[in-house]
Amino acid sequence: MIDRRLFIAGMAGALVPVKGLAQPAAPTARDVFSEIKRASGQKWDPNPTDDRIIFGDRGAVVTGIATCFTASIDVLGTARAAGLNYIVPHEASFYERYDDFAESALPDSDPVLRAKKAFLTDNRMIVQRMHAHAHSRPGDAIMTGMLRKLGWEALRVAGREGPPWVRLPPQSARELGRHIKTAMGLHTLRMFGDPARTISTVSLSGGMPGENIQIQQLESGADAVFLGEVREPEVLGYAQDMAADRGVTVYLVGHTNEDAGMGPIADWLKTIFPSLPVQWLPTPDPYTNPS
Repeated sequence: MIDRRLFIAGMAGALVPVKGLAQPAAPTARDVFSEIKRASGQKWDPNPTDDRIIFGDRGAVVTGIATCFTASIDVLGTARAAGLNYIVPHEASFYERYDDFAESALPDSDPVLRAKKAFLTDNRMIVQRMHAHAHSRPGDAIMTGMLRKLGWEALRVAGREGPPWVRLPPQSARELGRHIKTAMGLHTLRMFGDPARTISTVSLSGGMPGENIQIQQLESGADAVFLGEVREPEVLGYAQDMAADRGVTVYLVGHTNEDAGMGPIADWLKTIFPSLPVQWLPTPDPYTNPS
């Protein structure tokens, strides 16, 4: 028979942490970035300086992860309030395409640049950009998020190379434009072409893939093209001349149309870091319509 006093004493001893036994440590920014690279299953190419820790102490303890389109001050404030200090933006945070301070036209003394750096430093925040690897996730996370927000995931035309197409129930260009504006949460939307023209196929691209790709979209045979940011003299100039003898419809949605793509990135990061809070912080449309 087991002595009851000895049993209780033994149980109490079992509850005391053994000195020197390793306890799970909170991950640092370096740990988090290393695990993201490992979990991606890809060769991690910064291309040439995009996908890396742009700013912050790599040894700082990570309290939570926020994904976003760009790490604007308002988004950073939302992240701070939610206790998220590892920030994963898709686009540049420091007003230079590659977040390369040496290449920036801004001096280190620029007041906006200094204020953002101070905010990040004071709140122990880390910025790790994810541009190329967001696009290279299976199916392209950015396009997946855009199609999801538009309600068009199931309408994607299979087997097409290049920018994807969707096939929609026939509708007027005006009706389709209204849907895009509402679904994307836009305050304003620019549309080129006859509002009464019937649309059933749309070629989509996000961000700024370049004028050559966007002109190829115009010549792809789709009824309409959905574009992010464009070089207007080249792309809209081509569309205007194309419209002289053919129908063409263009929706200019803006570069922030990629914002919804950071939602799938947050979903993926939740599977990698189940013990950390992970949240997508949407970027509201920054433009307004004065009419």
